[in-house]
This record gives sequence, structure tokens and C-alpha cells, in this order.
Amino acid sequence: MIKIFLSKLVILLCLNCSINVYAQHILSGVRYQLGTSAYLSEKIPFWMRAGQYGLVPLKGSFVSILVNASKEYDSTKVEFQKIRKFGFGYGTQVGINAGKHSQILLPEAYVKLRYGVFEFYAGRRKEIVGLVDTTLSAGSYIWSGNALPLPKIQISIPNYASIIGNGLISIKGMFAHGWFGKQAYTEGYYLHQKWLYSRIGRESWKVNLFAGINHQVQWGGYSEVLKNNNISTNDGYFSADPFVYLNVILPIPWKIPKDVTYTAYETLNRFGNHLGSIDLGISFKTPVTDIYFYRQTPYEDGQMPEVILSMDGNYSIIFDLKDKRQFSKISFGYLDTRRQGGQITNFAKWLGKKETHYGEVQNYFNHGQYLEGWSYRDNGIGTPLIISSNNLLITSPYELYSIDNRIQSYFFAATGKIMKYEYILKSSFIKSLGIFGLKREKSLNQFSSSISVSRPLSKLNLDSRFNIGFDSGKLYGNNIGINFSILKKW
Repeated sequence: MIKIFLSKLVILLCLNCSINVYAQHILSGVRYQLGTSAYLSEKIPFWMRAGQYGLVPLKGSFVSILVNASKEYDSTKVEFQKIRKFGFGYGTQVGINAGKHSQILLPEAYVKLRYGVFEFYAGRRKEIVGLVDTTLSAGSYIWSGNALPLPKIQISIPNYASIIGNGLISIKGMFAHGWFGKQAYTEGYYLHQKWLYSRIGRESWKVNLFAGINHQVQWGGYSEVLKNNNISTNDGYFSADPFVYLNVILPIPWKIPKDVTYTAYETLNRFGNHLGSIDLGISFKTPVTDIYFYRQTPYEDGQMPEVILSMDGNYSIIFDLKDKRQFSKISFGYLDTRRQGGQITNFAKWLGKKETHYGEVQNYFNHGQYLEGWSYRDNGIGTPLIISSNNLLITSPYELYSIDNRIQSYFFAATGKIMKYEYILKSSFIKSLGIFGLKREKSLNQFSSSISVSRPLSKLNLDSRFNIGFDSGKLYGNNIGINFSILKKW
């Protein structure tokens, strides 16, 4: 009996030790951040709010608190100096805004698993999609980090993985399903998302080429506003069956089943709101600077041939300087969305190409079924330079995400260090023609700028930042605001 008791005691102690060791492993290496900010402004200037994942409200002075906890993958090298194949991580961030419109936000709450080059994650997570500089640009065209992240489940190859020639050709890609939930006009609808990008050339080469495509779809759900609109809905419901999902994933002319009835609007648009961008890029390494050039070409409604031959696009060139002093990185950007699939270039016409969709515009980020358009929780998911109607001074009778999607925009940004102070400068100039169908005699212009200066307080182990922004124009208005923040990391 004593032997049996001792044996069971040993087993229980071992199990307890295993659980404790596993729990310690889960909790080991966790990084914490605590930040507090104060914003002073009647209306928050554009570049103090854009690209902030929906954390900064539009109006009113307020105080913000951000709490982060995250665990990254174990990067310890094992035998043969290789990283472990399996890894896990997680992250959470809570934002609290106290002011005229107080709110509690959860921009991040996710768990992630890695096996080799593959990653799976579930939850909300901050992301940017597309070929673009993620630290010093006006934002990616299709997925810019301007809105609160959607809850998703996703499997991906997040980093370039070699498929030919030991890095000569590498790819990365992703497939995801997400939930929009309930918004102003639509509820219970979904996100389908995928992308595939390739790189030609090894990282050590002086020249690399990049190309890729991303595809997003809003589909399914119910709209009380459109309940009596039988052209676009079935009693307010958008179709969401296996055949619809097949069209969502592969929007090609599938044969419609005989025993199912769909609306004309759904079959015309391949079910849902399809949109994305086709991206191209090239990088050069020189003794003085690394140079990156990217073009993101928007598409909607399946008009890819016309889009590729159009001048519409998000262009950027970045100079990453080797001498990291007054200037460490400089960025120039240009966004043109005036044509929207309805006009190809003169060069394309010279090649004998024809405008097969003449007069049919894509109406970027707006949609006839999903009246919220390409937005989430009142913030645009794509480039912030196409401004939401809720944030504009001008009004319109149309129920659209934006009455400002035909624009030309010029962008400049720079970052560097002067003595102990690091700075980031962002400036943009927008010329807006409104939207097709809304006549405007002349363009409305808007200039916005911000400069952020930070300095580490080494004695207190803190980071401090001061930011001032201002706007001048007829789109977003004339605004000025300041922000001061303190960040503590463990």
C-alpha cells in the first residue's frame, strides 16, 4: 500500500511539475507596454488620426491609455543553427479613451501558431497588406491599418519562402475568413481575403523584383435598409450558400444551379463586394541608400484588363539612407483614383487596346449592397487619403462610404535624428473631384501635415513623444492639435 501511495504521489508531483513548466513556458518572454497620451483639439488633425487602427476618435480633446502584452515566437537556434519549426505566440492590446466620447477598444487579441514557414492565427491583429513601406508611407491602398482590425482566422506564409534556387524565387501568401459583425446598414456579413506575393532575387542581391495580388470580398449578411429592394437582396438577405462561397473564392462565370434563385445584382457582381490591388515593385541597393519603388493598382468588379492599363494607382518611392543622421528615410507618394476603370492610357490605345467597359465605373470603396462600403466601425479599411463621408465638411444625399473617391494626392514623409531627438514628418495634399455622378465645378483641396518628436528618458526607462498636426482646406477643414505621450516597456 505504501509503495502504491508513493507511486501515485510521484505521478501527481510529475504532472504538477509538467503543468507548471508548461505554464511558465507560456508566460515566459512576455513583453508588456503601458502608454498614456493626451490629445488637445476640437477636431483631431488628419495625420494624427490616420493609420492609427481606429484608436483615435474624430472629435474632442481626450486622454488615452494603451495596455499591451505580447509573446513572440521563440527565436532560439537549435541543432544545425536552425530556428525551431514549431512556435506559438499571442498578443492583446486594450485602448481606453476618456473624453467627450469615451470608449474602450480591443484592437488586438490573438493567438498564433507557427510550423516551419506556415502560420495560423485567430483573433484581431494589426496588419498591413500590399507592397508598401509600412513605417513611412500614406498607407497601403487596400489594407492600410486605418481601421480597427477585423476578427479573423487566417493561415499564411507570412515571410518570403524560397521555392526555386535557394532564394532565387520566393513567395508568401495568405487565406483568411473574417467577420464584419453588425454595422450601420448591414449585419452578420463576412470577409473573404487572400493574397499572394513573389520576390525574384535573393536578399543579398543589389536588385530585387516584387509582384503580387490581393483579393478581398464582403459577402453574406442582412440589410434592413434594403429589405424591400428585390433587385439587390432577397427580403434583405444577401445569399450565402456553398455556391456563393465558391464564387467568392473564385469569381469566374460558374453555371448557376437550377434550383436556386439569386438576384440580378448578385450574379452580375459575382456575389458580394470584390476589391483589391495588383502590386509591382523593385528595389535597388547602392552604397549611399536603398531605393524601393512600388505601384499598387486598384481593381473592382472584375475589370482587371482595363485597370492594369489605367494610370490609377498608389505610387511610392522610398530612400532608406545608410547614413542614419538628420535623414534616415525619405518617402514620396502619389495616389490617383480619378478614372476608376473607365479610361485607359494613351499608350494602351496606341497598342490597339480598347475600353471594353466604357462608361462603367468602379466607384472605389463604395457599393450598392454594402452601403458602409470598404469600412469597419466608421473608419476606412483602405488608404486614409480617400476620406469617409462622415469625416468631410461637405454633405451629400447619397448613402455612400465616401463622396470623395476621385482624387489626386501628393505625399511626403521623412524621419531622422537630430541630437537625441527622433522625428517623423508627414505631409499630404489632396485634390478631390468628388465621385462620378456628383457634379463638382472645381476640385476641393486639402493640405495636412504633422511632425512627431520623440526622445527616450533613459533614467526613467521611458519613451516620450510630442506631436503637432494641422489641416487647411475644404475637405477635412482647418484644424490644429497637439498630442503628448509617455510609453513604458518591460
